[in-house]
Amino acid sequence: MTTDPTELKESTSVPIADVTDRVGEALSEIGDSVHRLQSLIAPLILQAAARDPAHLRELQDFDHISQKLKNLGDFLGALALALPDHWRLDPSVAAKVLTLAELEARLAFAKKGESETHAAGDFELFN
Repeated sequence: MTTDPTELKESTSVPIADVTDRVGEALSEIGDSVHRLQSLIAPLILQAAARDPAHLRELQDFDHISQKLKNLGDFLGALALALPDHWRLDPSVAAKVLTLAELEARLAFAKKGESETHAAGDFELFN
């Protein structure tokens, strides 16, 4: 999907560096969440690994995912420092594909309560 750059309003245009930095922060936060989740489930996986050592690999996979997310977040944060301020875009169009309202608002640079195109949704455990 392409958007005609002449249609972008100056008020919704933000430096690409800011968008890149926010995506990096979001990835780092997800990495932290995965790490916390890993800490919670590690004892269960270690118990299961006593019966089947393959489960230990699953715990290592969790750690690897967490590290990758944090590394990608750090990379984008560092990349944002190198991007010129005059490179700008309107992130609101791309943010509309996000199904989590909080993430959409954050990456669209919406003010509090401004971006509510998605309902908060239901929380379902293990369908």
